Amino acid sequence: MDTFMTSTQETWLWIGTAGMALGALAILVVGHGMKESHHRVTSFFVCAIAACLYLLMAQGQGDIVVSKASLALTPLGVGADVSAELVYYARYIDWVFTTPLLLIGLLTVALKPLTGGGEPGRERIGLMAGIVGADVLMILTGLFGALSLDSTHKYTWFIVSCGFFLAVLALIWGPVRAAAAAQGAETASLYNKLLGILTVLWFIYPVLWILGTEGTGTISLNTEVAVFTVIDLTAKVGFGLLLVTGIKKMSGAPAAAEKSAA
Repeated sequence: MDTFMTSTQETWLWIGTAGMALGALAILVVGHGMKESHHRVTSFFVCAIAACLYLLMAQGQGDIVVSKASLALTPLGVGADVSAELVYYARYIDWVFTTPLLLIGLLTVALKPLTGGGEPGRERIGLMAGIVGADVLMILTGLFGALSLDSTHKYTWFIVSCGFFLAVLALIWGPVRAAAAAQGAETASLYNKLLGILTVLWFIYPVLWILGTEGTGTISLNTEVAVFTVIDLTAKVGFGLLLVTGIKKMSGAPAAAEKSAA
């Protein structure tokens, strides 16, 4: 039973803290002077929130021991079977805030800005609300599974969480991708690059969950924390920098073209 944070886990959590903090600063610097500053702001807060939650976990404040005791009568008297596991619940607090912000950053690349009321505006709001809502439920139901020691409950919640994950994928690969294509080749190219990276990285999370201590326990908590840290840094800092530099390059392209034509 993994019920105590080890020095290896603590080291990786401090790496995550420092990496997210430096990533937040890097995004502010790289995104300086952007015309569309909301991409810079959302990407900064993705890393800033993650840095705070990694700090919480590194200091031993972001975990909880989930335990269950079963009593049984034996020939020798009453026997007790106790099962327990350490759950880093702060991960889920991180994800419930940062993954919607990541998605908003992706969605605002593809979807045209709201210029007034009308049906297109309502459709855009409805689409974004559906994606963010499914994403939040994906994280919460994953947390419910992580806190369950009963196998039936655990894997029921895991399946429900995967269902919401597939709903998110269906929407960002379907109508949102079509909206990006309608805005032109440059927008479609940036969106498809970001979409591909995010999809590959996000597929690792449920695989790691099922293999880790919250699932089957195939890999140790030390390995789980290390891999989660690396994937988190890539999905937040790496994705944020790609988003900000891509938008900045795209926004500056027309001005550069006009200057060269003159």
